Amino acid sequence: MISLKNVSKSYKKNLALVNFSYDFTCNSGYGILGVNGAGKSTLIGCITKNLSYTGEIDYEDLKMTDIGYVPQELAIYPDLSVIDNLNFFASVYKLDRERANKMANELMQRVDLIDKKDELTRNLSGGMKRKLNLITGLIHEPKLLICDEVCVGIDPISRMEILEYIKELIDSGITVLYTSHYLDEVEFLCDKILFINEGRLILEGDKGDLIERIGQKKESNLSDIYMKLLRKDGE
Repeated sequence: MISLKNVSKSYKKNLALVNFSYDFTCNSGYGILGVNGAGKSTLIGCITKNLSYTGEIDYEDLKMTDIGYVPQELAIYPDLSVIDNLNFFASVYKLDRERANKMANELMQRVDLIDKKDELTRNLSGGMKRKLNLITGLIHEPKLLICDEVCVGIDPISRMEILEYIKELIDSGITVLYTSHYLDEVEFLCDKILFINEGRLILEGDKGDLIERIGQKKESNLSDIYMKLLRKDGE
């Protein structure tokens, strides 16, 4: 679906992404793990063309309108209602009114916002805002959904509801790139894992294979793997 070859990004003299190469294929869930400042958001910014970069990114037959992007920072309008936010993003993707209304109602139903459709966004709870933030990236039925730390700062119930919905999307065949520094989120959602540190891809593979390759016991989790990787990378 998307192939990256030696993609690098620097901010003045600081390298945020270093010769990053990887092939993301269709119908998969990818967990992109790293601590704050590891380069996760920079990677997403390059893929979504929000940042300039050196190297190559090949989108094959994927159009930019096939991509849904849900950023870490809330990208919704506080003085618009829930439905007006969705209608706005539908207009950005040039959806016709019938399709936009159908998708908006389906999405609001799915995340339990249908009763809040006429509520101003600024009056919503933090969890509700995060849910709206997510479904604005789904209004145009993308083939690829990019989620950049979308559960930051919300209550545990809303967090699990969002994760369960994203898991459903992956199971339905939508390719998802999910960045996080919460290991349990990626462990729940994704089978394919990428570990990034200081802008470099330090390890990637299937979750089960990674445990075996790192030499951990079967009962070890991603937290054990990640800490071991960081220790090795710093040597």
